[in-house]
Amino acid sequence: MKKILFSTILLSMIVSSTTHLYAQSNDLIKKLDQKSLHVAAHRGAHLEQPENSIAAIEEAIRQGASVVEVDVRATKDGVLVLMHDKTVNRTTTGQGEVAKQTYAELQQLHLRKKANGEASDHVIPTLSEALRVAKGKILVDLDFKEDRKEFVKKTYALVEQEGMEDQVLFFLYDYKDMPKIYKLNPTITLFPRARSMKDLEAILKMKLTSIVHLDESFIDSEKLNALRQQGIYFWMNSLGEYDDKAEQEGKKAYRSFLEKYPFVRLIQTDHPSLWREVLSGS
Repeated sequence: MKKILFSTILLSMIVSSTTHLYAQSNDLIKKLDQKSLHVAAHRGAHLEQPENSIAAIEEAIRQGASVVEVDVRATKDGVLVLMHDKTVNRTTTGQGEVAKQTYAELQQLHLRKKANGEASDHVIPTLSEALRVAKGKILVDLDFKEDRKEFVKKTYALVEQEGMEDQVLFFLYDYKDMPKIYKLNPTITLFPRARSMKDLEAILKMKLTSIVHLDESFIDSEKLNALRQQGIYFWMNSLGEYDDKAEQEGKKAYRSFLEKYPFVRLIQTDHPSLWREVLSGS
């Protein structure tokens, strides 16, 4: 009885016209509706190009990814740049924290071709540069890594400045931050993470987004497929286990991923080109 009741509650939160129910970009939802499954390139196509580089974004576009995920931090003088780690040690020829160096100082560094590997000719890009390269070509998932939360507002302002409201997902580790950030610009699509069915219920109840990040603990296909059919877009990662298996076993690893998680709509991966082969049936 409890299971039936919970499913009924979840489904009652959804109506068939999700673009009118949720406070998000209608144009972005229309783009997602063009395909049943989408590939998101993790830190750009970083196996071919330095992670979080302009070249990695361009390679993700070339490989046919629908979304490119990039990480956002701010320099000492407040310039928004792409960088996953708190420090530049792993991915550049420099040392130290991003937040303790100016943009000019960071521009003296070179991105490494691979983590802790040899230097490339590429430099750390600004968020503005990244958005301009992506504009009109690929959706952008902004993974906001900056500890200083006042830079959320600056990130939103930059998205607006570049006219990218309809192409950006703003990822949230804590869905409880949604109402406050939503007020900055309701047309920018929030993209929260749910760690449990209880989290998912709370997110959908807010009616601020229909795109939710799930992890491998979500396996109730019946409930989640019902929500997918009602217009909810579930994002899951094939990073780690399934990407590693794909390196060894090829495309069958990804087919088993889809069998286990049939409700997924967006898949983040380190192997966007291999996923494209699977989804194209080749």
